[in-house]
Amino acid sequence: MVGLVLSPEQVKLAPPEVRAWLHALLEAEYGNPELHGAREAHETLAAMTPEEAAAVLAQIREDFLAAQVFFELGRESGYTPHLPAHLHRVAIPDIMRHAQIGELEHLAACLDRITVAFRAVRGDPEAVLVAFDQGGGCYVNTATRRSIQAIRRQVVRPAGSVATPMP
Repeated sequence: MVGLVLSPEQVKLAPPEVRAWLHALLEAEYGNPELHGAREAHETLAAMTPEEAAAVLAQIREDFLAAQVFFELGRESGYTPHLPAHLHRVAIPDIMRHAQIGELEHLAACLDRITVAFRAVRGDPEAVLVAFDQGGGCYVNTATRRSIQAIRRQVVRPAGSVATPMP
């Protein structure tokens, strides 16, 4: 048996896949009370359809940062066997790094803008789009992630292909 000691800095600098793997190992060994609230929230998280995702993007597209955060909610985040099938976790530090956001307040403002747009599109002022845990996780319904990915594929086309205009 080999032991391994990692500093907090090494873990923070590790690729997302390695952090997800470490998280899964620790979850399996010790459990994770941070996920308790998120597991309960997964039942209340709205499942955004591709049509709703397109409409939300149309409402926020003028806000470059909010649009970047929106697409980050659809990003694959690695292997997470400890989560229910309808729950997708994205690490808040990963969202901030990929969207190049330096302050948590800016991320919160973007998530608020996305949520307001989603509630308007859905016609439900109480709709819950995201949930959080104390371990730096942001959760969306897996259907929401798939819908955002589908819209991203429509918006971001390989060079030489013809893009379809967004509504």
